[in-house]
Amino acid sequence: KGRLRVWPGLVLLLSIFTLSSVAIVFGAKKSYDSSKSRMISVQAAAAKRRAIQDGLGDDISEVADDGMVNNPRTYTTKSCSLPNYQSKNGQIVAVSPNGTEVAVGIKGVNWFGMETLNAVPFGLWQNDQNGTTVFDIASFLQRNGFNSVRLPVSVGHLLDDTPPAVGLVNRQANRAMNLKSYMTTIQSIVQAMGYRQITVLISMHTLLPNDNSGGLWYDKNIPEALVLKSFDLLANGLCSDTYWNVIGIDLKNEPHLATWGDGIPATDWALGAAKLGNHMLSVCPQWVGFVEGINGGPQTGIIDGKSWVYYNWWGGGLQGAATKAVEFNVPHKLVYSPHYYTLSDDRLRTRVADSMYAMFGFLAGNDAAMVMGEFGGLYTNDKHPLLTTRRTTDFVVESLVKAKYAGAYMWSLNPESAYQFNPITPGSYTEGLLLDDWLTPNKPFLKGMEGLNMLPNLRLFPCFLDKKP
Repeated sequence: KGRLRVWPGLVLLLSIFTLSSVAIVFGAKKSYDSSKSRMISVQAAAAKRRAIQDGLGDDISEVADDGMVNNPRTYTTKSCSLPNYQSKNGQIVAVSPNGTEVAVGIKGVNWFGMETLNAVPFGLWQNDQNGTTVFDIASFLQRNGFNSVRLPVSVGHLLDDTPPAVGLVNRQANRAMNLKSYMTTIQSIVQAMGYRQITVLISMHTLLPNDNSGGLWYDKNIPEALVLKSFDLLANGLCSDTYWNVIGIDLKNEPHLATWGDGIPATDWALGAAKLGNHMLSVCPQWVGFVEGINGGPQTGIIDGKSWVYYNWWGGGLQGAATKAVEFNVPHKLVYSPHYYTLSDDRLRTRVADSMYAMFGFLAGNDAAMVMGEFGGLYTNDKHPLLTTRRTTDFVVESLVKAKYAGAYMWSLNPESAYQFNPITPGSYTEGLLLDDWLTPNKPFLKGMEGLNMLPNLRLFPCFLDKKP
């Protein structure tokens, strides 16, 4: 009839089609959301099984874009700048590019394994029986107030860039870790710790893996030139904003065959430490150098009100620094870092305090910070009738807090930490901050370490966002 006519049923058909499409989309989204929720629930249950069960914090702290829980694809940096780490006024100080200074006390833990033939820290083999992940270790440490990890390494592994032993890391549960080489493994651990604002101290622990001949900072197999080269490799791989939380290098673990201050270049650790430290600063001026003590043979000191002949712990003898300090070319870069373990004497409190003072404690309160590199022993598993080794550890913590040390690294996170006597029967007795399954905290030991919470300036290390001008 000359007009466009619309079939009334067409309007109804279009309405039905539109409503059906909306319903399908809504239903699909609801189904997707439900499926994603179920997947996250499954992943959350798996994450809970591999988490360290300290009863603190939320089970779900990180959900990746693919629904994986507490297993990120990458450890994104927070755009932090590498601070200029310093040692002054008896404290560790982080200095930002714009000059802001933050003093930080160290409540630290040793986590070993990279210095062994395995070339990777222990405990990362997460399975349905035991083992955990680097994400969960970092989370556990942060929840319990630890803000630094001392990571033992091997010079030989650094030179060879040795990849970790096959089968000791659950790659799926630690998918952000790059295990291609020794350096990428270190970098992955550093980034995982930095994600929780936990710093890392690299300890030059062994010259060759599982080689206990390293009584000096070099030997016939690893001459000094190669040690210096390993420092170059560390600086090339780690001295950047990406790895802002590396604070420095413990220049040599327990140089027990060294001398101090006698001027003989082959053995004088005061000279050797200065050479290593100055080389480190030439390739990474932002780091600090940690210097341990020597053994040094029999010593005489006033302990418990009497004159005693005693022997230093390996790494503990810093008496020579009273007259011959280690001298770096850059000021405020020296940290003294002695070791001290447990005694077997019932008159403990004064003897611990006096022997610590005689070995190294007299240096506390000077400009160079004092951070104990290792201390500890059997604690929960102490079988002495009077809990002698346990009380020794407690008194070490008490003494270093009272003397205002800049911090301490307990030995160790690993349940494989071995000791030879308990109390007098020779054997191999193990204990660490975690139990053998790597999932259960050693609660009495963990509680004992709460004494370190009284350290001055204890806090997370700062993430400075300002950049160099």
